[in-house]
Amino acid sequence: MNILVVNWTWYPSGGDWTYVENVMSLYKQKGHNVIPFSMKDDRNFPSPYSDYFIDNIDYKKINKRSITAGIKVISKSIYSIEAQRNLERLLTDVKIGFAHINVIHHYITPTILKILKEKNIPIIWTLHEYTPICPESTFISHDKICERCFGGAFYNCITNSCKKGSYLASTVAALENYVHQYLNYYAYVDHYVCPSVFLYEKFKQFNFHKDKLVQLYHGYDYTEIEEAKLKPNLFKEKYIVFVGRLEKIKGAHTVLNAIKNCPDIQLKIIGDGTQEIALQEFKQNYQLNNVTFLGKKTKQETLQIINGAEFLICASEWYEVLGFTVVEAMALGKPVIGSAIGAIPEMVINNQTGLLFEPGNYTQLANLIKTLYVNDEQIIQMGKNAQQHINNLINTRKHFEGLQKLIPAL
Repeated sequence: MNILVVNWTWYPSGGDWTYVENVMSLYKQKGHNVIPFSMKDDRNFPSPYSDYFIDNIDYKKINKRSITAGIKVISKSIYSIEAQRNLERLLTDVKIGFAHINVIHHYITPTILKILKEKNIPIIWTLHEYTPICPESTFISHDKICERCFGGAFYNCITNSCKKGSYLASTVAALENYVHQYLNYYAYVDHYVCPSVFLYEKFKQFNFHKDKLVQLYHGYDYTEIEEAKLKPNLFKEKYIVFVGRLEKIKGAHTVLNAIKNCPDIQLKIIGDGTQEIALQEFKQNYQLNNVTFLGKKTKQETLQIINGAEFLICASEWYEVLGFTVVEAMALGKPVIGSAIGAIPEMVINNQTGLLFEPGNYTQLANLIKTLYVNDEQIIQMGKNAQQHINNLINTRKHFEGLQKLIPAL
């Protein structure tokens, strides 16, 4: 069977791509062909279907010096005629068994759902973020959890300038949600796959096509995990690690505030982002010589560094959908100290596979770091529990069996 896999990028771009890569591998192992549909980009992996991809949308063009270009970008981010036409061409040339949608908002847009429905192609959509019920996508407004748009009241995104603190960006985001709500293209989807219980319950709470929501944890190919276990440690000293985008919602600032109280504990930070300079300045101001910024690393390097650590810290301050960094650390047999928010507690079982703390509470986090760091027996036992729990929870066999229930032809 030819399976259409749709995602806004066709290169590593975060947790969404990690899932796309894993599910593509799974489909291929089962003897199916993956037909990609995405956006053109120099970073994309080569594909014989790249001619069908839509042109790259550059949001940097939205500025006062290029009003015309900005209007074109905004309109394409809400209703993409190009995506519809290109997909129609692809469907004319290739027979598709079913479509697996991933992240498409702001780029490919839900307008493609109408084309798929007209062709009687079954559609499943794995939800990686909250855009259909939150224009800002993360339920974060000015660094705080916000659910004001409940019931489709998307105008709250505008009045509170939720999107990037910008009135214009927030207006575009809210307008996008109103348009898609009015067109009701979401109704064309057969099943919405929810990677965590938390996300499932949140969409259900917001009355988003409750009869089509299916809770199904991701699958994961642990081959690279096993390879990382065989590699030597990159650092000789004992250390802990934080992996993630250096953005407010990921909580790196909370980790640095906590590590101020742990001067004898080495912390390695992997990742980059808009807060990197501010975090580097924080390190210098407080003379945190025990903190090392490693920048962005390849997946293999990241796994190797996590494998050499005592444990990983996940300090997210948003409704984390799942968190592959946590999955990978636990699969490597590492406990995780995680914030009790979103889907994190579904993986980090307090005092069993790791420790939980109140999001943003760096004093509590510091105490947990110091307590766990000196308890080798607890680290070992929690690491064993973590590996067993995550292998059972994030399981390729279970994931495929779940997909088969949605698409029997698989």
